Amino acid sequence: MSISTPDQPVASALPSTPNRRQVLAMLAAASASVPVLRSTLGAEAAAAPASRPNILVVMTDQERADVVLPSGFTLPARARLDAAGVRFAMHHSPTAPCSPARSAFFTGLQAPVTGMTDNVRGNDLMAAALEPMHAWSPNLDTAIPTLGTVLKKSGYRTAYIGKWHLSEPVGADSTALSAYGFDEAYDILSGGGPNEGTHEDPGVVENAVGWLRRHGNDPEPWLCVVSMVNPHDMMYCPRFYRLEDVPDYGADIPPNFQSDLSTKPQVQTVWRTMNEAVGGLMPNEVDSPLGRRQWRQWGNWYLELLRRTDELLGQVLDAVDRSGGAGKTVVVRVADHGELGGAHGLRQKGAMIYRENNRVPLVISDPRNPATHGTTAAALTSHVDLVPTLAALAGTDASAISPIVGKDLTPLLASPAGVVRDAILVTSDAKSSGGQAPGVKYCLRGAITSRYSFARYSTPRDIAGPRSEFDYELYDRQEDPLEMHNLAHRGGAAALVEEMNDLVDSLVAQELPSL
Repeated sequence: MSISTPDQPVASALPSTPNRRQVLAMLAAASASVPVLRSTLGAEAAAAPASRPNILVVMTDQERADVVLPSGFTLPARARLDAAGVRFAMHHSPTAPCSPARSAFFTGLQAPVTGMTDNVRGNDLMAAALEPMHAWSPNLDTAIPTLGTVLKKSGYRTAYIGKWHLSEPVGADSTALSAYGFDEAYDILSGGGPNEGTHEDPGVVENAVGWLRRHGNDPEPWLCVVSMVNPHDMMYCPRFYRLEDVPDYGADIPPNFQSDLSTKPQVQTVWRTMNEAVGGLMPNEVDSPLGRRQWRQWGNWYLELLRRTDELLGQVLDAVDRSGGAGKTVVVRVADHGELGGAHGLRQKGAMIYRENNRVPLVISDPRNPATHGTTAAALTSHVDLVPTLAALAGTDASAISPIVGKDLTPLLASPAGVVRDAILVTSDAKSSGGQAPGVKYCLRGAITSRYSFARYSTPRDIAGPRSEFDYELYDRQEDPLEMHNLAHRGGAAALVEEMNDLVDSLVAQELPSL
């Protein structure tokens, strides 16, 4: 069975990339050419301002794609943006939790290459509770270009507002993120503590609305990132909530709640126990009236947080309209990573391949492309694609500045039925995702294709094999869309597992060479 198409083999579709040490060496060697690049790109911007749109990125935290909305429950701002752009139905974060996922989005490099393999220090209750055993990620290296760096060097004004979580501590002054390519920084929040989204997101959006009022119709192009915390507050539900207080929107139990974790990698059972320590106790079954009621209330809280972020998103979109710059502003809506939301009896996000964990919303609304507004692209896409995509929209080539591995998605904005790759590499090295328990295989290397989701798990020492030492997970989403039946359990689907292993090895060699 082949997992690639005859006219588009996986190996030829993916460029090679250096490892993290080579990345930094290349960037250091290229630093002398930066002023020339800035000057050339600045001339391009002055010559053709109409072809260089403003770019507004609105990011939420811990929002999965394809949330089932009960009858009568609507998210009008999201629907408004869907109707004005292209929705990417198979967009994925290649990793979790927050810092690794954000590093992939903002650098176009896989998390192990950036060195962001776990969360940086912040208001992370889980890591704080496990402090003696937790290894914080270092700050994102300022030598690695970000989306801000790329667009700033191409003549854009750059601003960041809201949750950052790629370095700690972050100063309160407006130049706090200048080393990462952002001219201005406002309301830069930490990792997302209990109720931080509820308390801080309105101020983030107030700052964003003010910034758009001042600069939305500037003659020079700009990049503005608006990063909300919610629905990340769900990480601490129900520990810091009263489930009885939430409105009843009609949330139901996920159809894949009752999942036999004994057929899945051990890290998932460990993760469920850790969720209880951080977020509070929830029933491990929904057969009783109490269990069903509690999980429905939990789901209603998630809908409530989506509703709140939707109201705030609407304020940002209104500010763009009022600025007079809407006709030249590309709006990108995205989330850093997903939320398991009770799927397989699990919460939050962790070292796993499930769609609720990795598949996240992505909408790109380009007012210059009205013919494809309201359409959906089914192509596989990844966070690492956003730097080259937004750079292309800005009229520049990100690979001239950084050795990124992502794909330019702009062809899909014109022709949403297209394909840009055969597979997505998925990784996880976050010790906070279940690695505190001795011997647990929490390091993940996997692949998502148009049909299959595959992952192999190891300890850090054995991440390169041998294959016989891995824990495996394999789902045929065509036959099993809820990802209930692990085909690789007890040595099952051996031939397909070997084929998927070969695919992962190919992706790793090209996107994660030996570190």
